Amino acid sequence: MPAANEPALDLPRPRVYAIILDQAGDTAMDASEHMVSPGPARPAIVYFYLAVVVLSWSANWPLMKLAIGDIPPPLFVLLRLVGSLALIVPALMASGNGLLPQRGERLTLFWVGQAQVAGFLILSIVGLSIVPAGRAIVLAYTMPLWAIPVGLFLWPEPIGRKGLIGAAIGFAGLVLFMNPNLVDWHDPRTLFGNGALLLAAIAWTLGSCLYRRRVWRTPFWVQTAWQVAVSIVPVAALAYLSSDSGAIHWTATAIAIVVYNAAITTALGYFLWSKILSMMPAATAGQVMTLTPIGGFLLSTWLFGGTITAAIVASIALIVAGILVTLMP
Repeated sequence: MPAANEPALDLPRPRVYAIILDQAGDTAMDASEHMVSPGPARPAIVYFYLAVVVLSWSANWPLMKLAIGDIPPPLFVLLRLVGSLALIVPALMASGNGLLPQRGERLTLFWVGQAQVAGFLILSIVGLSIVPAGRAIVLAYTMPLWAIPVGLFLWPEPIGRKGLIGAAIGFAGLVLFMNPNLVDWHDPRTLFGNGALLLAAIAWTLGSCLYRRRVWRTPFWVQTAWQVAVSIVPVAALAYLSSDSGAIHWTATAIAIVVYNAAITTALGYFLWSKILSMMPAATAGQVMTLTPIGGFLLSTWLFGGTITAAIVASIALIVAGILVTLMP
């Protein structure tokens, strides 16, 4: 909870509340008793946050593909997380903020971090080591396909007709984007990579929907630091178990990509993603994020070669149309 002299975060809140005391009985937090009701109009800044996340994350996939040629994939993820924490913790200490989330929020943020940070990063890097970067990003960003069913199962949020129509259009574009000309479904190793990437998308969705279940009192940078910190343990375990999977080549390109991942796509990226989820439902945010695989695919095609077919153009048109319909008031 914010300090006594610090204003509470101005977050959208449900209309129906229940006061739930934590185990110590000395703090309280607001929790929705029923379905989350529509909040106020979205702040314009949320679209800037989305633009930053889309641009930085879409460019990162072909960059990671380059980096894991020099650094074993699990070790790359570990360096990414440790580097992010090394940037965030000193900044939090200098600002006078604590390093731990508010009591009553730590366990939920732990599971959010395990799902949308550790789970997503581990599964996606495993898939990326097998599947070409353009295909990998498309599969990993099927997150919108899972956001509505997972969100409805965990904590129902109202979804209007336009949202459902927009989702259907956008998902149709993603299905077309994953046609057999782009994804080889005959090779077992490729199937394993594809499956890991789809599980990464589900893990991301699960974490996002868990995050949306409550109103948070912990400052966003503290939330980000906690999620990154708790993710280091399973990632470090995987990196240790696979330590003999390949040699490390410390090239200037690999080091630059690790720094970019630590500072921009992880520290800043997960901070902005949490801010986004405080302002709009996960299903809507996920629809906008479908622009990320488009940008990633185009950049990967430019870097690594490939052709852009009529099916790809049609899928881009469907995805953009779905996003526009979903975001219509």
